Amino acid sequence: MADLVTEVTYYSGSIITGFFIFFTMVIIFFIIREMRIMKTANLDLEKDKLRLLELHETATAFSFTRLSPEQTGAIREVENENATLETNIFAKEKLLEKRITRLENFVKSRKLDNLLGNVEQQEKKVK
Repeated sequence: MADLVTEVTYYSGSIITGFFIFFTMVIIFFIIREMRIMKTANLDLEKDKLRLLELHETATAFSFTRLSPEQTGAIREVENENATLETNIFAKEKLLEKRITRLENFVKSRKLDNLLGNVEQQEKKVK
């Protein structure tokens, strides 16, 4: 009889442990499933946002097909002039940077020459 009681207790403990493991696996499954659903829901939301932005851009975009050839020609002419001006400005800025660098180098060279001259004078005084 004592063997039967310990055997029943062993089986009931195993069954309880099995149910606990099964219950834990079910909970882990639902957590992972919910995380995957949240991730895909975020992607769907982002896709919807992009689609709305594209619709908004197409609605507000100004179509060049409505312009006459003279108007598009004038626009291109101004764009070309702007590009030329930007190129000239860039070249002037680069030239200015190089000339400032050259001036700084001249100043630094003159300073070093003066310091070397002063050092020579001090050496002559000490000797």
